[in-house]
Order: sequence, then structure tokens, then C-alpha cells
Amino acid sequence: MKQFFSQRLQRHQKQMTRYLRYVFNDHFALISTFLVGGLGLYYSELLKTLPRPFPLGGIIVVAVWLFVLPLGRLATLTKPADLIFLLAKEGQMRSYLSQALRYSLWLPFGVLFLAVGATMPLVVVTANSTFASFPFFLGMMWLLKLGDLSLQRIRLYQETQQQVKQQRGIWFASALAATLASIYVAPWLGLVISILQAIWFLFGVKSNRQLLDWDYMIQAEQSRLLRIYRFINLFTDVPQITTEAKRRKYLDWLLAKIKPAQSNTYLYLYLRRVIRGGQYGGLYVRLSLIGGFVLFFVDELWISLLIGCLFLYLIGFQLIPLINEFQYMVLTHLYPVPEKQKAAAIKKIIGSLLLVTTVFFGVICCLRLPVVWQGGIAFVGFFLFAGLFLGIYLPGRLKKMHA
Repeated sequence: MKQFFSQRLQRHQKQMTRYLRYVFNDHFALISTFLVGGLGLYYSELLKTLPRPFPLGGIIVVAVWLFVLPLGRLATLTKPADLIFLLAKEGQMRSYLSQALRYSLWLPFGVLFLAVGATMPLVVVTANSTFASFPFFLGMMWLLKLGDLSLQRIRLYQETQQQVKQQRGIWFASALAATLASIYVAPWLGLVISILQAIWFLFGVKSNRQLLDWDYMIQAEQSRLLRIYRFINLFTDVPQITTEAKRRKYLDWLLAKIKPAQSNTYLYLYLRRVIRGGQYGGLYVRLSLIGGFVLFFVDELWISLLIGCLFLYLIGFQLIPLINEFQYMVLTHLYPVPEKQKAAAIKKIIGSLLLVTTVFFGVICCLRLPVVWQGGIAFVGFFLFAGLFLGIYLPGRLKKMHA
């Protein structure tokens, strides 16, 4: 079963590598560099204004650590067909799940490394600690995550749901005690507590039943993969994601504003897809709300401009694939509509949506920035960026897509 898991893992990693080429592209790297640099500078300036020691900072750090700990699920890599074809191998699945547990520790380690690294300056300010304590904090967090994944593995067996619920409270209490002790007492004490809880959940808590809950295990793995595919879908099309059309009758007035003329064929089709399809409409709403939420907590003009332009770019970039939505529909080829109408329609749709988001971001900046005229500058900056996106980037991108 170890070899079987290794083979399945290789296929999974090969598929993920193919998708991640589209995620970590040049645009993503450039935007991430500016965003991380800007937030890092803002973070460093904020730390300079904090008193030393800063007791409230410890609570903030503990809250951040407890928030990131549940991130990352047990990757069993099981498939719906396993319910039939692997049922005869159920007695050997323990070694398979042990391999899955070891593999599932690596991705959370990267997340925990970044989270602990990002909060270390605040820890130094809060507890008069030093950066030499970083390995203790990282080891503590990794061992706490090991306990969490061990509980997820136990849940895969039948009649263990109530047992896991009870042990989950113990895990949370130990995680809270370890993080508080590491901040307010000594880093080594938090590490010791995390070692004890890891030993307990690995060897002290075991399932009394030997039968696997195959339905739950497969459903949990499909849900985990779906979350990954939804993230990748922000950058490229993913065949594993299927969306259902929803009526949304309350938005029909937008469709009614389009005149029933041949020149508006693709404009109507694209707007209808945005309104009634969950992919593009949901993506637009989520990115707009997230961008507005982030801007609400920023009171620096240039950082607001950077974040707002970043989200405007993400919204426009993710809506570009809308132009290919109806290329396999037979009627769009039979109906005498010129091909150039697609580019004009997609430009109008994206332009309208970016204009709405620009106004939304501008209002938030006017409310949050120290001076109203700074909000006006931010609004003008967002408007100019949207114009450059529509006038320069979008035509070049569409030309490259159809080259």
C-alpha cells in the first residue's frame, strides 16, 4: 500500500504542477512582490509606534497562530472508485493513511513557517524575546498541527465522530496553553506542551473500530480538492469545477437594458453568463468585497492605491477568459455575428464592472483616509488604472490569446 500511495501521489503532484504553472506566473510574482513589500514596510513602521513591552501583542500573535493551525487537511488522495476497488484492502489501509499523514504535514509546515516568521517581530516587541526563539515557535506549531492531522485520521474510521469531538476540545486547550506559555512564560515550555500533545494524539488516542468510513473519507478528500481547484480557478480554467446557472430574477433589469439588436449578441450572452453563472459573478463579488475589506483597514494613501489597483487588476484579469465561454456553442457559429464583436463586448462588460468597483473602492478610501482629498486622489488613481487596463493591457492580452 505504500507503493500504491506513492504512485497516486506522483500523479497528483504532476497534475498540480501543471496547474501551478498558470498560478505562479510573471504577473503573480510581480504583484506579490509589490504587495509583500508594501505590507512589510507598513508593518515595520507600525511596529516602531508600539510601546515596549506591548502585552496586547501577545494576544494578537496567539490569535493569529490559532487561526492558521487548522489550515491544511489530511490528504488521503482517495477517489470515489476506491469504495469498490480498495474495499478488499481495508486491512492494509493503516499503512496507506500513515503515508498520507506524513505527506499532509509538508504543506502546513510552509504555511506555519510564514505565519510564525511574519509574527516574530511582534513577538519580539511583545515579550522582549529574540529571533533566536524562532525554531522553538516553529517546532511547537508543527507538532500542534501533527496532533490536528492525527485527529483527522482517527475521524476516518466508523463511529469515531463523537470521540474526535471530545478530543478536539483537548487539542484546542493544549494548543492555547502551548501558545500562551511560549509567549508569556518561555518558548521551550510551549514546545514541551506541544510534544506531549503530539504523543497523546499519535499513540494515546486510537479508534476502537477497525472499519473505515469510506463515504466520509472520500467526501472529505473531494472537498479538500475542490477548495484547491477553486483557488486555481482564479487563474485558469479547471475542468474539475462545474458551475450551475441560477435564475437571479432580481438582476433581470440589467439584461433588459440591452437592446435586442444583432450588434449586442455577445454583450447579452456575456452579461447573462456573469449574472446567472456562479463562476464569474461570484468571483467578481468576492474579489470586490475582499478588496474593500482590506482597504477599510488602511490609512496610507500610497498603500491604498497599491492594494486597490492590485484588486482591480485581479478582477479584470480573471474576467478575460469570459470571451471563450461560447466558442463551442453551435448557434454562435451559425448566427451571422462578426468575430470582432466579442472583443468589443468583453471590453464593455469588464469596463462596466471595473467602474463599479472603482467607485466602491473610492468611497471606502474617502471614508478611511485621513483627509478627504486623499480619497479623491485614490479614486482618480483607480480610475486611471482601470482605463490603462482597458486601453492597453486588455487589447494586447486578447490579441495574444487568439494569436
